Amino acid sequence: MGLHIGTSGWAYPEWRPAFYPQGLPQSRFLAHYAGEMNACEVNTTFYGLQEESAVAEWAAATGDDFRFTAKAHRRLTHVARMTPGAPWLGFLRQFLASLAPLEDRLGALLFQYAPTRARDDDGLAAVLEALAGLPFAIELRDPSWAAQEIEEAIAGGGGTVCVSETEGMVPDRLPPGPIAYVRMRADRYSEAARDAWLELLLREAATRPVFAFAKHKDIPAGDPLGGVGMAQWLVDRAGLRPAGPAPVSSPGGRRRSS
Repeated sequence: MGLHIGTSGWAYPEWRPAFYPQGLPQSRFLAHYAGEMNACEVNTTFYGLQEESAVAEWAAATGDDFRFTAKAHRRLTHVARMTPGAPWLGFLRQFLASLAPLEDRLGALLFQYAPTRARDDDGLAAVLEALAGLPFAIELRDPSWAAQEIEEAIAGGGGTVCVSETEGMVPDRLPPGPIAYVRMRADRYSEAARDAWLELLLREAATRPVFAFAKHKDIPAGDPLGGVGMAQWLVDRAGLRPAGPAPVSSPGGRRRSS
């Protein structure tokens, strides 16, 4: 099993100097990040297909146990009809091919649907069929989806419902499925809530892989109750911090320490 904790993205100069050392070039941010966290949710994949060379650099800057998750491209989620057609399936193959350099470091895909996407059971069934065999989470933001049978259908299709928590609370459990996926989007959590998140994540990770990401925007680095500071706190308390900085590739292609 395993617990994978981080934030949504890593390229934030405003995290200097509390997280990134002053003077560290942005090209070294990911290697430094991977020495502090063991996972990252990539949101740039929502906006465009990534160059193979760039994705290969992500893999090269992280250790073998590091895991990325990638938000599915908006052409796969923000479309007129939820039911996949031939163009959708073709683009899914393109999207997956763009992430191929990550190999085992790709832990899961996040399919985040628009808040205006109302419940569509037939559409969901078709999406689940198309995603068979992939590790994935689905974030359904319209309230009409909030039902146990939806959680069970997604789990039965090999995925899980993404928990996106915005109020500073902690659920009693995470939705069923082969993996669990959490986005902690509150600006700040109380110490009691933070402790409860740690307990919940460790409990769930005893039986399946769990991916948990703290909010990344508009929160100063160094605050242990929110954002990257909270992610660091969770990593430390869970005993997940990497033994040292992640290796990075030298211009000649050899690995060297960061």
